[in-house]
Amino acid sequence: GQGTRLGYNGPKGMYDIGLPSKSTLFQYMSERIKKLGELSGKGAKAVPFYIMTSPLNHDATVEYFTSNNNFDIDVHFFPQGTLPAMTTDGKMILETSTKLAVAPDGNGGIYPALVKRGILADMKSKGIKYIHAFGVDNALVKPADPTFVGYCITNEADCGNKVLWKT
Repeated sequence: GQGTRLGYNGPKGMYDIGLPSKSTLFQYMSERIKKLGELSGKGAKAVPFYIMTSPLNHDATVEYFTSNNNFDIDVHFFPQGTLPAMTTDGKMILETSTKLAVAPDGNGGIYPALVKRGILADMKSKGIKYIHAFGVDNALVKPADPTFVGYCITNEADCGNKVLWKT
């Protein structure tokens, strides 16, 4: 998503959250994923990072990772879909007099995008059995948290949800 709510004009993941390292959210998460791969003994690129972008920030996100050598991890980008933009009273918004305005289809758009963009097929071809999905603006997330994912696997859970209530 866009960092507008954070007062940042660009993808949320490129936002500097004020860490002493000056790391962006994307860099911080990439470093965690890289370390997890190294700790697994299979190397820094052992855990792939799939990033769903919006049509508004796809190019900027890909360029950011490219300019940072993908932070030395295996990264894949896929844009989410769009839906007609609506007013709060349910009326469609026009971009021009002949064109309907559209907006990213939100977090739920991940499911059709995984199929439409070939990501699910890529995951299957790599033998990936488990996925950890999270929002880029969650600076507390532990991507592919081995304890949490392991707990879900051990308990044969179809899915798991870890929550920290806002205060």
